Formats: sequence, C-alpha cells, structure tokens
Amino acid sequence: MAKRIPYENLILNLYLIDRIRARGNMFVVKMFYLYEDILFQKEMIGPLYKMHRDNYGPFNKEVCQDLKALAKNGFLRQDLIYYDEYDAFYNLYSANKVTRLFLNDIQELLDENRIILDYFDNLVAHFIDYNGKALKKHVYSLKKTGMKQKRMRDYKMKEIIIDPLETRSPALKFELDDDWYDTIEILLDPELRAEFQNAINDVRTGNVIFHDRDLNAS
Repeated sequence: MAKRIPYENLILNLYLIDRIRARGNMFVVKMFYLYEDILFQKEMIGPLYKMHRDNYGPFNKEVCQDLKALAKNGFLRQDLIYYDEYDAFYNLYSANKVTRLFLNDIQELLDENRIILDYFDNLVAHFIDYNGKALKKHVYSLKKTGMKQKRMRDYKMKEIIIDPLETRSPALKFELDDDWYDTIEILLDPELRAEFQNAINDVRTGNVIFHDRDLNAS
C-alpha cells in the first residue's frame, strides 16, 4: 500500500502564501509553528509538521522542501533575493495565478474547515507586517510555548517542541477524506490536472464519442 502523502500540509502552505507578501522559509516555518501551538492548546490538528528546536528556533525542514516543491510545479512564485546583512541568497515565495486557481477549486473544502482556518487567518492578520527575523524574536519572547509550555530557550537543541499527532483525540482535525484526497492528488499534479481539464473541456464542447455500451450502462 502506497504511503499516504500529507496533502493537508501542501494545501496550508498555499493558503498561507496566498494571504501574505513575499516571504522566506524562516517566516513560513515560524507561522506554522505558532499555528500548531495554538491548535495544540485547543486540542485541534491542522498542519502535521513535527517542530524541533533549531539554531533559529522551532524548525522542520519539510516546510522548506514543500515550498520548494510547490514552486517547482508552478503553484508558487519563487524569487532568489540577495541580503547584504547575511551575505547570502534566500528564496522568497509569493502567490501566483495557479495558487489562486487551486484555492478556488477547493473552496468547498476550505469552507468545511473554516473553524480551524480562522485561527490561521487571525495569525496572518496579526503578523502580516513581520519578517522572519521579527517573527523569530516574537517566538523567543513567549513565556510559555510548545507542548511543555515553557520558554523557547529552555528547550534543548533538537528537542521536539510541537508534535501535532500528540493530540490523541482532537476536537477538530484538518484531514482529507478519500474523495478529497483523490481530488487534491489530481489538482496538485500538473500533468494529471491538464488531462483532467482536457477531459472536462471535451465533454463541454461535445468532443466525446459515446459507444452503445456506454449509453446502455446509463
């Protein structure tokens, strides 16, 4: 049996990026951490990133990998920006037309999960003007955070700070059922999406030949 892909994480990445200005990995990771922290305290599950303490605070490299994969497949815009302060290049991600088309296609799913997504929206509204560095500073200013409800600096390096799946009986969980899972699998695959769209267009334009057995079956 094939391993289940956590499409929920990819959806939430696109949902977040669509609501902010161009931002890099640090900002996105910290936003996911704050989101997971809020949901954990409320016994809910949204994204499934297990966050550990890194030199830059809570971190999970899978967030960076997911952003890069989404950009590679055209779902996000990716810009390489040079920062004098760090003497290094960094990726900045922003929404494009494909981002918004995808989110429009799954609006029903988003509506079904509005309670959980509202917490994300509130975070975005509060931190919309922050950059990654400022958001990291905020995380370190919290007196209680994570599963053990202590300061970030009191967690050991590489220690797990948040594991969403430690919420054993969540009150709410952002989770795709089988039908939505299959739909998202198509929508997130550029080739499958193109084939699917071509099939829809063929039906709409009448460019389809029905055989007798197809008509009899109906």
